[in-house]
Amino acid sequence: MRTTHAFWQRLPASALGGGIVWLALVASRLAGLTRLTLIDLLFLLAPLTIAPLGLALITLDERLPQVLLTAAIRVQPIGAMLAVVAFLLPIGLPAAILATAWLLVCAIAALGALAHLIQGRSLHPERLATAAAVGFMAFGAIWLVLSRAGVAPIGLSPIIVEMTAVHFHFTGFAATLMAALLLVRLRQDRGTARSISIAAALLLVAGSPVLALGWATPIRVLQVAGAILVATGVVATAAVMFFRGASLVESTAARVLLRLSALAPLLPMVLAIEYSAGHVFGFPTLDIQGMALIHGDLNALGFSLLGLIAWSIGGSADRETGAQRLALRFRST
Repeated sequence: MRTTHAFWQRLPASALGGGIVWLALVASRLAGLTRLTLIDLLFLLAPLTIAPLGLALITLDERLPQVLLTAAIRVQPIGAMLAVVAFLLPIGLPAAILATAWLLVCAIAALGALAHLIQGRSLHPERLATAAAVGFMAFGAIWLVLSRAGVAPIGLSPIIVEMTAVHFHFTGFAATLMAALLLVRLRQDRGTARSISIAAALLLVAGSPVLALGWATPIRVLQVAGAILVATGVVATAAVMFFRGASLVESTAARVLLRLSALAPLLPMVLAIEYSAGHVFGFPTLDIQGMALIHGDLNALGFSLLGLIAWSIGGSADRETGAQRLALRFRST
């Protein structure tokens, strides 16, 4: 008979260690020992915990992509700790140089995902969503470096630059990766759940770039369109996770976490659409701090963190064995 302890042992050691470091950072902020903001803390959850959880759920069958992915996983703790130090330093060149270490980790993983996509010669939604998820995280890491350097391009405010880094690590990486995991788990399904999952994955792949274009170009309506695409993709992914949880993961604990994760993004996604529409059309909306408190916390701690923990500890509902319990594998796609 398996124990709950055995389930938690499936979590990557780097994610567990990162979680302890993150809690220490939160405690230090509450004690007044650091000046980290809520948005800073939300971002740091990504390299410390979200990234090691997510990357450990990916296995690429081709040799070069897997070598690159493994290299990224091995250096991830170093990149994450240097990112922490970058936030403890004042904004400027030294902080940006340290943040570049996290960009390097993400770039290595993204090269592996890109090689996997190219070598597979397929844009199957499973492959595409996985490659996009890792690519989004690398794109977010670029904005991290800009943020720590104090660079605010195309007229954006510094806080929006940092929020862009946050978005592409959580909604970009974590949410899109969970959509890919759904597709793998439902590979043999021919019903509505798989159709919804495919649509959700494609919406997430398209949504974040459209949202970014809305902020980067004069076509502000793209902000609203991108927010709707992303919100629809996240909610659709969450709905399948909630209603099909029993067929997705094996353990009871994982099923509970998966369903709690699925409930978390409902309010945040409504707020995301409302915030983008308010910014474009000028009606009153939550300020950025309110968005960070409600949207950011529920999305990061609820949907992303709980969801990836559930996928990590859950095993496979069809009782696969060994390291392939929840790895993304693509031999047949």
